[in-house]
Amino acid sequence: MRKAAMICVMALLCYFSWTPSRAAQESIQGDWIGRVKETPKGTQLYLSLQASSESKTKKFNLGFTVPLQEFQGLNPNASAQVHFTLPREAGTLVFDGLFNDGKGVGDFRFAPNGGFMTTMRALGYDNLSVDQLFSMAVHDVNTNFINELKGLGYRDLSVNQLITMRIHRVDGDFIRRMQALGYQNLSVDKLVTMRIHGVTEEFIKEMEGLGFGRLSVDKLVTMRIHGVDRDFISQVKALGFNDPTVDQLVTMRIHRVDGELIKGLRALGYDNLSINQLVTFRIHRVDEKFIKELEELGYGHLPADKLVTMRIHRVDGNFIKEMRGLGYTNLSVDELVNLRIHGVDAAFIKKIKGQ
Repeated sequence: MRKAAMICVMALLCYFSWTPSRAAQESIQGDWIGRVKETPKGTQLYLSLQASSESKTKKFNLGFTVPLQEFQGLNPNASAQVHFTLPREAGTLVFDGLFNDGKGVGDFRFAPNGGFMTTMRALGYDNLSVDQLFSMAVHDVNTNFINELKGLGYRDLSVNQLITMRIHRVDGDFIRRMQALGYQNLSVDKLVTMRIHGVTEEFIKEMEGLGFGRLSVDKLVTMRIHGVDRDFISQVKALGFNDPTVDQLVTMRIHRVDGELIKGLRALGYDNLSINQLVTFRIHRVDEKFIKELEELGYGHLPADKLVTMRIHRVDGNFIKEMRGLGYTNLSVDELVNLRIHGVDAAFIKKIKGQ
């Protein structure tokens, strides 16, 4: 009896060891639209896929570009029915449809690769779903890529991290280039963010050549986001600001402190304003129009801080004209500001006078 039970257990173990996983048996299928594109990197096929897995656990709607030579059996110039494949380590995408004049439509299906799943299990990735395998195939997440990252110290990455890195071209070459520039042990998130915002080896060296030294990743990304580049920095320096900090340059970009504003203010006599003062002017809308309006009313070349205070408290041409219309013709800037602070305007004065 005991011997029969042992045989039964061994049979079950053998069955589960050799039975393919659900993901290996399941497939994904849907529709595709394609268009051949000529790019600086060669001829590529842009694909738009709409699909769902057989279990309906997930729907896909994605677009991506693949070099033409990576397909098998594809003739983009054929004005006829086509059958071609995109073989990947994670599985194969099989396309059927019609191509005409470099454009195509049709159906596709994805068949996972059981051997890849076995290899991935040995690398520590158990129970991969068909959805994950499909995404890995689309973005060509393969064992060479995973092993290369492990060799650079990026171990125990999630499947989502691997896919994200592949999408944004965070590969061994990019990581080594960053390491050579002194950026060691960067997180996956930082590497991806650098790629998304165009923080390249060239950009980093360019900033170093302009005297900024080795900037943090956060500062480099912020500069890219706000368009602080060689041209803008050169423009700022040409205007006499020889040693602007990264924070000052970013703030100037955020508040649109540019050559046009600076030159306009200098033409009105404000030629010694600091970067911080220029930013404050922008924040409070102290511009050429405002200054000229005050000059026409007799308030010529006021100090920078007075102009800002007037803007903060809404002392403008209209308010000054209202006060003059009520007989207050020689008010100083401080008096005008005090009136605003205490809520004294034309309506209040008329009410007091019983008008």
